[in-house]
Parts: sequence; structure tokens; C-alpha cells
Amino acid sequence: MVTMSNEKEKWMQRFYDPTIFCINPARSTPHKTIMVSNISGKFQLHSYDFITGFSRQITNKPQGALFGSISPDGKFIYYLNDGHGSEHGHFVRVPFVGGRAIDITPSLPLYYSYEVSVNNACNLLCFHASIEDKNKVYIVPFDTKGKPLSPYLLYESNKSIQGSIMSPDGKFTCISLLSGKSITSSDILVFDNTTRKIAYSFHNIKGSFFPYAFSEYSSKLKVLGLSNGSGFYRPILFNLKEKTSKEINNSALKGDVFVLGWIEKERKMLISDVHQAQQSLFLYDLEKNIVKKIGPTTGTFDLFFNSVAVLPDSSLLIKWHSFESPPKILKLKSPSYKKIIDVYTPVPTTKSKYIHKNVKFRSSDGKEVQMWIVQPKKKKKRPFVIDIHGGPHGFVGDEFSPKTQAWLDKGFGYCAVNYRGSIGFGKEFMEGIYGNPGTWEVEDVVAARNWLVKKGLADSKKIILSGWSWGGYIVLLALGKYPNLWAGGIAGTPIADCVLQYEDEPAYFQAIDRKRFGGTPAQKPKIYKNSSPTTYAKNFQAPVLILYGENDVRCPPRQIKHFEKILRKANKRIIVNKFSSGHAGEFANTKIRIANTKKALDFAVNTIKEAST
Repeated sequence: MVTMSNEKEKWMQRFYDPTIFCINPARSTPHKTIMVSNISGKFQLHSYDFITGFSRQITNKPQGALFGSISPDGKFIYYLNDGHGSEHGHFVRVPFVGGRAIDITPSLPLYYSYEVSVNNACNLLCFHASIEDKNKVYIVPFDTKGKPLSPYLLYESNKSIQGSIMSPDGKFTCISLLSGKSITSSDILVFDNTTRKIAYSFHNIKGSFFPYAFSEYSSKLKVLGLSNGSGFYRPILFNLKEKTSKEINNSALKGDVFVLGWIEKERKMLISDVHQAQQSLFLYDLEKNIVKKIGPTTGTFDLFFNSVAVLPDSSLLIKWHSFESPPKILKLKSPSYKKIIDVYTPVPTTKSKYIHKNVKFRSSDGKEVQMWIVQPKKKKKRPFVIDIHGGPHGFVGDEFSPKTQAWLDKGFGYCAVNYRGSIGFGKEFMEGIYGNPGTWEVEDVVAARNWLVKKGLADSKKIILSGWSWGGYIVLLALGKYPNLWAGGIAGTPIADCVLQYEDEPAYFQAIDRKRFGGTPAQKPKIYKNSSPTTYAKNFQAPVLILYGENDVRCPPRQIKHFEKILRKANKRIIVNKFSSGHAGEFANTKIRIANTKKALDFAVNTIKEAST
């Protein structure tokens, strides 16, 4: 653990405090997990056995690591070995106990991907990747000694592939394609891995579908996934042979429901209901269609599939955190699951001196929008930062954030808006930005700003916008569309020009953009122009700080440099700093996170001082 010696820079210590990004258990041996932790100073993958206590740092990547996969038997860990945080590389395999990393696709060009899916025998795996202008699905076989053989291409498309999963016996691979223009639909394709042909298919499934896992114990060929066809995300089971499906639902569930763990042998699921930016944890009995609320009644859980570890006594291990409490691992004791035990608490909870409130307000079109506001208990007008999350399909919940605490330490009030595009508010709210990206997100942020001013919480001349990725994109749009409302803006790894962004990004994101914009830049030039911050750059009045990774492939540097030239030519106030990593480097590399946060805080403090004179 790294410790800061300078008391005046206390906010920095929160970034160095040991914490957990996520856990990812092995499906057949769930006490063996990948634990993503910053205990070494950066976020890296660690193996961890919750029964024996064995642990080993697996990655030592210069820019950190956030994503990995683990084989069902817990013997191997897989991760993308990319250069300088570029998110382009090859998957490698490392033993759970540590050892040499083996490239499993040495013959392929560099590709963009996140995870692999492995069969129970660990002699076959699949993954989907972006290479040049295509999204491709590959199968990698292994010989009897565990040596990877040449990968083969199973399928390719220019459509967005939502996931690729391998059946436990290795016979089938399932993927989902995002289809539809004005109305979102999905195609489910299941391939026979021997013949390499489509064995089963479902077409024009209403909404988005994300495949999670094949059934391991059912005599019928079933796939569990997540679909928002009914208006909110719900788990859904597809019977492939009978071509039937069953949505897993219950009247107690109000928002978007995510499966954290499929405890198939016991016919149960651990699910999280995200409703209006608040989470509830339930144990779902599939046979009786009964949900039982368990775990903490506040705070935030991970929404990743397979993010819960099931111990031999059926007790559950989950990651949890809240505004006051840094991340910890909790044990929900079987059989009642009412007893909550702290299993791993890197940093203790401390009582906050701030008021943390859940607020709802109306946007410019009357739509209800939710936000969190945090401020000192002594109420008065003060400078405020409006923080805009990335995604756009993410959300801010009751969660712990070192950045939030840093803003508060500097005397700012803090606001986080769950603008249109956020999850937990239904499909209509989430997809309401499609066909006109950037419009309603900005309107919702402006309405949040006006609410803060009207309630006497924020000084109207001292409001800073801050956001990363899609959040940085909204910052730039808001500064250009409503130039007189802001003291300044901080845009991290933003989209600055939608056309150049499309030209340079991986095929994975191009497919998503075609869905959001309704087509390519050539097909929808007006929408791309109206949605681009460059269109409004000459309107800027407030200063802007842009931070970006020089190896970023998601929001590539060329379009940011182009935007910078436009602003400088128009004599606008702009500061641009690059850092040596990719899109995820700001989240994984602690030194980069602190350096960027310091630049943001210094910029905001100086900007507010300027506004006060």
C-alpha cells in the first residue's frame, strides 16, 4: 500500500487506499476468483481463493488491468495483453497459481476484445474481436497437453456482436447481433463448433439481448441472457431446440434487473434490481417464482454476470460499497442470507460530514430525471461541479468515489446526473437518445444546473462541468450549445468530432454508432454534424480542459487534435493535456488518475477564482 506523506494532499491517499474493482469467480469452482485490485499501486488482476486464502498477482501491466476471464475449473486466467493501454493486443493465458503468460492467438493480427468463454474441459474457447472493419468470432482449440492450436474464424459481421459464450461441453457457441433501425432488435445465432454452421437461431428478438451462459444441468439446450424487450432489462431463458423463451420476472422487480450469479444446481439466481439509480439485491427462486430481498438495503453491487462467489455451504460473497463506505467483500450467510459478514475490508467506513441526497427534477420537455447531490451540512451558495458519467449506458448510484471526495475537499458541491441514456430507468429512457445523440443528455444536464441555481445551492457563475468518455462528449456539447451557463468544463477522453471518431474507432464501436445515429456518417451526415461538438466550438465562452490518452482507440486522438485546432483558431481558451495510456488508463493507473484529478481540480479552482474577480 502506497501512503502519502503530505497531509495537505489528503485527497490523493484515497486513490492509493487499497480497493477492489470487481471479482470474477470460476463457474465450476466459484471460491476461486479473479480479484481486480490496486493493492500493488495500480489496478491489476489477482487470483484469490476464498477457501484457502491463496492469492497471487497475475498481471503487472504498466498501465494497469481491469478485465480478465477465468476457466470454469479455476486453473487458468485469460486477459488481453495490449501495448501501452491501447486495448489492442492478444489474449494470453496464465495459471491461477501464477506463471508464464502464453499467447493463445499468435497468428492473428492485433484485435480489440475483452473476455473469453471456455468450455468445462478447458480445451476450447471462444471470443469476439474487432479487426479492421469487421467484428469476428474465433474459436481456439487446445491439444491434449494444453497447448493452443491455430484459431479459426467462426463468424464475422459488421453488426454489433453483444457477446459470445461457449457451451459447457464445447459443442456450441452462442452470439447475439444487435439489429433494427428505429426499433432495436437482436438476432441470436448458435453455431455447431464442429461443422462451424448455424445450428439454432432466433431472429428479430425485441430489444437488446446479451447472452450470459448455457445451462449446465438442464437436459434441454438452454441459454440464459438479458433482454430489455419488455421495456426493462430482465433475465430470459431460451430453449434452443424448442424455440421457446421465458422471461424471468416478478412483481417485486421495478427497474432493470441484472443477474450477478446463476446458481443453477439450486434453481436460483442472485439478481440486482436497479430502479431510479438505487439497487436492491434479491435471491430468486426459479421453481417457485419467489424473490427474497437480501443483503444491504443501501449502496451499490456490481452488475457483471458471474460477479458473486458461491461457497460450498451456499453462502454468497459479493462486492459492495456506498457513498460513505469504500468497496468491501461481504458474505451473506446461508441459508437465511440475513447475516452479513465483512470478509475483506481494505479501508474502514468513516462517517461523512456531507449530505448525500437523491433528487428528481424535470428536464426541458417535462421528462423526470434523477441526480445525486452532495454538499456540506451547512447550506449556502457555493461553487458546484456537475459530473457526467460515461457510457452513455451507465449510471451513478449510491457509491464510493475518490474523485467525488476530492471535489468536496476542495470546497465544491457535487452533482451527478443520470441523464437520458442511463440504465435503471427503462428502455424508453435509455434509448431516448438514439437518432439524436447528445441532445437530451445536454438538456438534462442544463435542467440539473438550473435546479441547483433555483434552489439556492449553486452560485450560477461558479458551475463547472466534468465528464469522461461519453460524459466528456456531453461537456463539450453543453459548453457549445449553452455557452453562458458555465464557468468552465473538464472533458476527459471525449468525443469531439463524431465523423472523425467513427472513422478511427474499432468496428465494435462503429456498429454501436450506426445504431445510435441511425447509420454511417455518409448515410446520416446531418445527424452526425448536429451531434458533433465541433459544430458548436466557435460558441465557446468558458475555458475548457481536455485530457486524453495518446493510445486511446475508443475516443482516438485525431478528432481531439482537430477540435483543439478549431478552438485555438477561434481564440478560445483551451488547455489540452495527454497522458501515456489508452481509454481505460485513467481508471486503472493510479498515478495517471491522481495527475488528471489534480489538473482538473487546479483548473476548476483557478477558473472559479477568475469568475469571482
